[in-house]
Amino acid sequence: MGRRDEVLRRQSARTKFKNSDMDFAFNWTLGVSQIIGMSPGEVLAAVSTTKDGDPRSWRDSFYSQGEYLSRRANDFEREGNLRAAGHSAFGAAYGRRFALHFEDPTLPAWGSTVVGMEKEFARAATLWEVPIRPVEVPFEHGTLPGYYLEVDDHPRPTVLMIGGGDTFREDLFYYGGYPGWQRGYNVLMVDLPGQGNTPAAGFTFRHDSSTSISACIDWLEQHAAAPDPRIAAYGLSGGGYFTAQAVCADPRITAWIASTPITSMALLFRREMGAAFRAPGWLLNTLTKALGRANAILDISLKKYAWQFGTSDFAEAIARVQTEAPIVPPETITCPSLFLMGDGEATELRRQTEELTTVMQRGGHDVTIRRFTREEGDAHCQVTNLELAHLVVFDWLDHLFDNSTTGRLV
Repeated sequence: MGRRDEVLRRQSARTKFKNSDMDFAFNWTLGVSQIIGMSPGEVLAAVSTTKDGDPRSWRDSFYSQGEYLSRRANDFEREGNLRAAGHSAFGAAYGRRFALHFEDPTLPAWGSTVVGMEKEFARAATLWEVPIRPVEVPFEHGTLPGYYLEVDDHPRPTVLMIGGGDTFREDLFYYGGYPGWQRGYNVLMVDLPGQGNTPAAGFTFRHDSSTSISACIDWLEQHAAAPDPRIAAYGLSGGGYFTAQAVCADPRITAWIASTPITSMALLFRREMGAAFRAPGWLLNTLTKALGRANAILDISLKKYAWQFGTSDFAEAIARVQTEAPIVPPETITCPSLFLMGDGEATELRRQTEELTTVMQRGGHDVTIRRFTREEGDAHCQVTNLELAHLVVFDWLDHLFDNSTTGRLV
């Protein structure tokens, strides 16, 4: 791994916890608190009872906070204060969401917490009168779960939100769904194979993400109230790789936003995980077990990634990435693109972003790179300054799609 205590370097400065992955998760929760749901004070209340590097105490703290917020939502609803009830229900959903962040997906608590999160999320959206609807995108032997936010029955551009290795579709509501809808965009948010709880339904990470993204666009064309050809794909973290595959394969995507773009997942793994990546499988398993005994957060994260890949261990997952994950040739990407990159990103993420930008500029294509400095929050996916990221993204889209007259809905 990039460092012994983290899966991947994702920020330049430690905020609270010595364990880097836990500290990034803490910053993630604070970032979401800028949008809707748990307030910064409620996040701080949860982490005040969390032991550094202990996944169980993290889970217990956030689950308890979610339970408290559910009870508070009930009280507000009985009083007829529906706006306050909805706000608390969003917080209750996200308390459970972040309890899942360091949960073992093979244990019963995972499934029951997912159900509780989804229930509170649906209640919150209803109470706030946010017209989000659950959708099922047909794909191969089943369906992929998602949410669709539609402004009205007039033609409007759509943002297709795609997360990464650690996201649920509920996360996409905060990262772009709700802010995008407020700015007059329809937004489709879908868990691709391997994301959210899809591995429980038999969908695990795969090498051809463009097929599942194209299925999402098929669904959109069939179900949008007023189909509009202006479709922007917005990929976050690993979604920067999934959407990179899609934009060079599906011409229906007319704009691309990535934080950050990834053209070679295998190279990212190899360079950021260092010597451990090149070790034989048996030795890598030995090394990860030793690291897991010393770092419980890393241990639970690697178990979760193995489950998402449908493999027995993390060594097998790494081997699959090395042999199956295709390289996206930079010269095949030609649509207008916006790349978001924090100065605290992993070195290889920054290198691939800059290389792709250079290739596209040489080809005369419309590409913008927006760097987030340490002073404005340089963490991965802009978790420490989501509001600024939303301004950058939707201002860029307004200019590209001439959608600037819609204004805010609420």
